[in-house]
Amino acid sequence: MTTNPLDQVRAWVLDVDGCLMRTAKAGGAGGEAMPGAAELVTFLHGRGDRVLVCTNASQQPPRVYAEHLRGHGIDVPDEDFVTAGSAAADYLSIHHPGARVLAVGGSGITEPLAASGHTLADPDDSELADVVLVGADDAYTGAQLNAAALAVDAGAPLYTTVDVPWFHGGIRKSLVVSGAVAHAIGWAAGVTPTVLGKPSPALGEALMHRIGGEAPEARRVQAHTVAVVGDAIVETQLARSMGAVSVLVLTGSTTPEKLAQRAGPDVPDLALPGVADLHALLTTSVVPTP
Repeated sequence: MTTNPLDQVRAWVLDVDGCLMRTAKAGGAGGEAMPGAAELVTFLHGRGDRVLVCTNASQQPPRVYAEHLRGHGIDVPDEDFVTAGSAAADYLSIHHPGARVLAVGGSGITEPLAASGHTLADPDDSELADVVLVGADDAYTGAQLNAAALAVDAGAPLYTTVDVPWFHGGIRKSLVVSGAVAHAIGWAAGVTPTVLGKPSPALGEALMHRIGGEAPEARRVQAHTVAVVGDAIVETQLARSMGAVSVLVLTGSTTPEKLAQRAGPDVPDLALPGVADLHALLTTSVVPTP
């Protein structure tokens, strides 16, 4: 028997697709709740833990995704739902205050940017943007792509919410179009986009800020009291960047066969069949030896 690595965890970052929800679309859209997902979130809230639900999706604002999860019994307030788009807005507020941001994407990035006080650049404006951020959308215009490439070519930083080629929510995989668009802009300007979503340290910084709160003394969160739960290698990598505990569930992109191929820091601290098993584990004090 070994000590439970979750004994000291009191803050949680829970993935959506392939973890809390089984779906073919990012952010839990069109899917169904994983067995035990609602019960896990209710349990964590009930014992007073800090719970953030975090997705790499960025097509919709956090409030839309949160409402969808609540419709499936997973009780997450709007303010505790973090998208790659809202985390990107947080990051730009810290590192590029006052910058004019060209948003290449839809309301999933424009709404969080505006709420954070950013000035949104018009792609038809002759003045180049200070920063370019690429997020998800159903369609991208030629004006957006041209303005983005010109701004980046002139020296504006290029950020993307996602830098993985495929999305997998437990049903089938699909192309991450926003990542392809970001790399197309970068290709034209000769730069590589900087990712602000999973598994970047930038996202880890934004999450730790949210977990700790606004007060400087509250932000000194001990990393071992935070756990990142997800179905993919990006969640394990995110946990490592934060110094947090990594919990992998085998209900999405990672199968037992894929888990066996992992090595070094890509091996999670704990691997479980699903979130229902995590809920059950949290009611015990030890982890069975494999």
